[in-house]
Amino acid sequence: MSWSLNIGGVCLTLTGVDEWVNALSQAWPSWAGESSGWEVQLLPDAGLPAPSRPYFEARPYFSDGNTLLAAPGFVGKITSAQHHAVLRAHPTARLNDISYFIRTVFALAAFEEENLLFHAAGVLHNESAYVLYGNSGSGKTTAAYLSKDKAVLNDDLLLLRATSAGWEVWGTPFGRRRHPAVRSAPLRVLLRLRQASEDRLAPFAGGPALGELVANSPVINVDTTRLPTLMQRWLQLLTEIPNYQLYFRRSNTFWEALDAHFN
Repeated sequence: MSWSLNIGGVCLTLTGVDEWVNALSQAWPSWAGESSGWEVQLLPDAGLPAPSRPYFEARPYFSDGNTLLAAPGFVGKITSAQHHAVLRAHPTARLNDISYFIRTVFALAAFEEENLLFHAAGVLHNESAYVLYGNSGSGKTTAAYLSKDKAVLNDDLLLLRATSAGWEVWGTPFGRRRHPAVRSAPLRVLLRLRQASEDRLAPFAGGPALGELVANSPVINVDTTRLPTLMQRWLQLLTEIPNYQLYFRRSNTFWEALDAHFN
């Protein structure tokens, strides 16, 4: 069976056993697309040991143009030059584990097309995307939850797509919360979240800002060969898009502070 995933024009064609591919197509119906040059093979292999820990704990290893992702029960190989990836997994592998491999392939495919996969939440406000980021525990999911009257593109992973009209934010199927009826929006601002006792904005620039943006660029940020290009891409984006620190309370009143600043 085969099925194609399309997120913001970045396409992967998944091939493999019906059980896995069909389950993914049913989980991600809003992201169905056309076939593409990228092929991702998903192959069961009973010769592998049963998984003993989640696949997402594995970290990619880069060698001779390949990206390798191995853990007990899983052997993944991505060859970007050939737009090809293959995952061999024990038949008892969970769908979340298979999704993690696809996410890794997608990060590489998106980067090759001059886009960025970003660990952040995207909230639609005044027809634009406000992107909220920070390290684990900074409040991305909390801020998305507090934005109850607004569409949430995703609270975990977003695609930032460069276009001739500017940067766009696309929701992905990889996060915990998503709003498939809203697929994308123009990027308005980047907001580094900091939980505080009052709502306010503060400038965020230079090395500290760049370091945090890179740190939240999964897969690409651990590849030394791609890291210089990743940094340049973020620097270019920062010449076009404002970046602030948002100090916020556990209340949706932080939108009042944002409106006072941007409107």
